[in-house]
Amino acid sequence: MLRMCIFLFVMLPIFSFGFNLSDTGRLAIDIRRVQLHDDIDALQLKMYGVDGKNDKIIAASRDLDLNLLLTDVYTRQVDVLQAEIEHAPELDHRVKVKYLTGLKNSIDGYYKALRSQQMSAENGLELFEAFKEFYYKDKEGLALGKSVENYPYQVNSILIGEYTVFFENPGLGDARIELFRQFADTYPSEILFKIEPYLEHPFADSLLVICARAFPERFYNYAAAAQTKIGIQIRKINDPFVQLIVKISDERSGRLIFPFVHAILKERITIDSIKVVAKDKLKYYQLLVNTQLQYLDDLNRRDTPVLYTELGVMIKRKAEEVFINEINALHDLPDEKRFKILQPLKAEELYYLIVTGEDILYTSSYVGVYNRMMAKSPQRNGDSLLMLVKFDRFKKFIRMAASYNKMDVFLGSMTPDNAQLLMKAFVRGLEKVNNLEDAVDVANSYGSIANPDIARLMREEILSSLSLNINRGNTRGEAIYDILHLLFLSAEDSSEQLTLKYRIPAVYRMPIGNLLDTAGRIVQQVFFYGDKDGIQSFQNFMALFKDKKGWLITQNENWVEIQSQVGNPVLIFANKPLNNSKGDDPDAKAQQLLIEYLRIQGLSPSIVIHRGHSYHLKYTIAQLSTSAKIIVLGSCGSYQNLSSVLQICPDAHIVSSKEVGSSLVNEPVLKMINESLLNSESVDWISIWNNLSKQFAGSETKERFENYIPPHKNLGALFIKAFNNREL
Repeated sequence: MLRMCIFLFVMLPIFSFGFNLSDTGRLAIDIRRVQLHDDIDALQLKMYGVDGKNDKIIAASRDLDLNLLLTDVYTRQVDVLQAEIEHAPELDHRVKVKYLTGLKNSIDGYYKALRSQQMSAENGLELFEAFKEFYYKDKEGLALGKSVENYPYQVNSILIGEYTVFFENPGLGDARIELFRQFADTYPSEILFKIEPYLEHPFADSLLVICARAFPERFYNYAAAAQTKIGIQIRKINDPFVQLIVKISDERSGRLIFPFVHAILKERITIDSIKVVAKDKLKYYQLLVNTQLQYLDDLNRRDTPVLYTELGVMIKRKAEEVFINEINALHDLPDEKRFKILQPLKAEELYYLIVTGEDILYTSSYVGVYNRMMAKSPQRNGDSLLMLVKFDRFKKFIRMAASYNKMDVFLGSMTPDNAQLLMKAFVRGLEKVNNLEDAVDVANSYGSIANPDIARLMREEILSSLSLNINRGNTRGEAIYDILHLLFLSAEDSSEQLTLKYRIPAVYRMPIGNLLDTAGRIVQQVFFYGDKDGIQSFQNFMALFKDKKGWLITQNENWVEIQSQVGNPVLIFANKPLNNSKGDDPDAKAQQLLIEYLRIQGLSPSIVIHRGHSYHLKYTIAQLSTSAKIIVLGSCGSYQNLSSVLQICPDAHIVSSKEVGSSLVNEPVLKMINESLLNSESVDWISIWNNLSKQFAGSETKERFENYIPPHKNLGALFIKAFNNREL
């Protein structure tokens, strides 16, 4: 029946336009309009290739019947209408140009919308019908107004938008009002940007009220611009919520008051009381955290707080500005001076320093905050702390605890039963979250769990959740838990199942061929920084190459070049850690000069090494070469920066430290890597790590070595790669 209907739909225009079609080829085209016809013909041919194939069908969908219908519309039926416009005796040259241009713009608009997935195949049928209706009405001088209501925004925006050819139609004004209403329904987040020309129409106020509730942050900015047309109109709206935003935006400290809108509406607090507290940085941060905990109760009652996200943003901002920046800056001072600013804070307030400060907390800063938080927690146990913060962002907290080697300590602070319940909650429900953040947290945490019972529990929960998602037919959940299951297997041995199934590059070994440049050399670049520790680190590094028979060292005032004299050709370039105590940053200049030299010489580093404190690492990452295949991050807490590195070098093998970076570990790691390279061997991470484990066993360096994470244990990075490569 469907095919018969489509057949009739296709054939009816043939019967009705049969005379015109038979004469089209014989009738001459005015030379002044030949180019327009050629443009339309070219667009018709272009439509054939909308699916990337050069055939004779417009394949805009998976429905063959629909594609055949579209092909007929945009070839034969367009030809018929094209001929009708060209030979209409009642139209003069100017008007014919207008309508032919409109037909051309319609086809071009549909083609572009299809390519950008902004229109469907069905919209193409509507677009052609709408153009014909508008054309006939416009030709007769009839208003378009009501006709616009019969078609969707995607169609109307092409026909009566900015480049409309119906600019002389008496109903264009009404049609465009309807177009804006359709636009507002389709793109509500864009209303405030586009509404100014329509402020005098009755629907404007209701749209502004909708924007106030849906996009309060953006609405606040418009309300604060009191002298603009929109700002003036907003002040006329008789709506309590709108008027509250207006009142806050008029305050000098409005931005500090704004996140508390929900609490003000609930009459828990007043604008005046917030203004008083805002004068004291400590009290203001404490008020933010207290309000956050109240909002969590509201969420549990399914009363979603207005500006809930904005409150979290303000907590993060104040946590960094007031507390974290200071304790980071004072990292060289004794703890009693460095962490003095934290003394008035309660356990829950310290908790939010941790979960909001991940991006900038130094490793030692995290440890100092964590220890003070646990000392102030009820009964000093972890479950009481999490109950205090109502388990807000607890998965992130656990992942950070694992990253900084505090996982076992934290779980050990609670009863075994509660620890097990917490880890079950940590692992379950990952498929219910729209992003992958929680799943990556689970992946990253596993490699840091020393307690075999907790590790076993996580594996069991992963398998249970995998089975549950398979039974429910949840393919996304199945992929998440299957990848985690294989990841946890790969963390225990050299199993290649993950690599084979999800087509991710091998993470257990780096083939020597991947490190060679076009001349068969392996180029390394090492970043040093000119503080006291950096200078000492440079001296330790250079001691690796004291064998003059094995290495040739040349240098200038800014960098050293180290060339292998035996074995595979290896070139190592390291900037000198020049004294930066005067604040002029000479080592930054040395790094830039070295990078420029490498570029001019056509030398692309396949191995990059960072040597310096964690606060220097961002400068190394900013200068990281995309050619890097192995990246060794020898600074404290460098494990926290994996995602930033992988954005630049997505397939790189990364060695990092979760806590204290040390030359006592860095030098042996680099030595073993170079030994493999000189012997023309692939870099086998499992073999290297097994040898290093034996080397450090029983020594004082063992604990520091255990903080280092080799590439095959960077489970979060592996998870993202595998998930992106899964078969959909």
